[in-house]
Amino acid sequence: MKSATDGTTAHSAIKSLLYTFVFNTIIALFLTAMEFGGGFAVNFVISQSIGLSCCTCVLAALHFLPSDKPVLQAIRVAVALLIGSLGGSFLGAAVSGMGSAVIFERIGLYQLLILGVVFGSIVTYFLSSREQIAESRAQIQAEQIKRLTSEKKATEAHLKLLQAQIEPHFLFNTLSNVLNLLDNDVEKGKSMLEDFTRYLRPSLSKIRGQTTRLGHEMEMIRAYLNIFKVRMGDRLQFSIDLPSNLEETPFPPMLIQPLVENAIKHGLEPKVEGGEIRIRAHLNGNLLRVEISDTGTGFKGDRQDSLGIANVRYRLQSLYGNDGRLVLAQNQPGGVKATIEVPHGKS
Repeated sequence: MKSATDGTTAHSAIKSLLYTFVFNTIIALFLTAMEFGGGFAVNFVISQSIGLSCCTCVLAALHFLPSDKPVLQAIRVAVALLIGSLGGSFLGAAVSGMGSAVIFERIGLYQLLILGVVFGSIVTYFLSSREQIAESRAQIQAEQIKRLTSEKKATEAHLKLLQAQIEPHFLFNTLSNVLNLLDNDVEKGKSMLEDFTRYLRPSLSKIRGQTTRLGHEMEMIRAYLNIFKVRMGDRLQFSIDLPSNLEETPFPPMLIQPLVENAIKHGLEPKVEGGEIRIRAHLNGNLLRVEISDTGTGFKGDRQDSLGIANVRYRLQSLYGNDGRLVLAQNQPGGVKATIEVPHGKS
């Protein structure tokens, strides 16, 4: 972490020196055009020497002698400017080969100091502005991270609440049916209880997590449908088509079950002869599609506005944004087809 921070600081310092070099060149051109100093060569050397010296001294003061007190920081910067101006003047004299006496005679000591203060003030303002911008960006980024973390926790809590809303009605109805069957048809009661156990065990573990595997989710759905088949008999037929290469695919829990429940409750149970539910998972490019189609009554009543449908849409939006969606369409020759589309391998 320290090396990364040091690298960022060094990169920022180099950029500041480069900006100062460009600014110094513009100043040298301006002074030459105003016929000030000893020509462009001398003005260029003096400008670069004073400007870069001031910039270096200010950078060193800000880095090695930081302070949270504005007055103390201003004093340190002022001392850095003075040192940079004097040091840059002597450095410029040495580099130009004219000697400090000649430089001071042609330009004047006070003018050099004023030039150094001007250079230093502009450089200091530039550096301070960049530092304030960087601090503001860091604060904004920190606030964004804090807000996103809070939103994520709130979303996770809401998702768990939505998942929990799905369960109680089905659980109580199933237990009631098991009790009735144990009095009238023991074998069917045992069969329903076994399927209920197969459904309940993975359901209770996965509802607490954010991700499961598609194969496990389909096993739970199979047990869920078997429970209803005991209740509905031949009025309910179903098939599950899951390719073996998709069994280990990560997939959010409790997305398929509400759609299956919706198909039974609003599609098959109101139909005297019942119907069939087909569940199929397949890949379409980079998309994983899970289709739940039924041969029920189609779009009637409030089927599209049910709690299960709303929960699935909300969870897909929360988990995938615009990359996940639920599509409801008329099935042929009758019924409804619900299709979940999510990025393959992303949960």
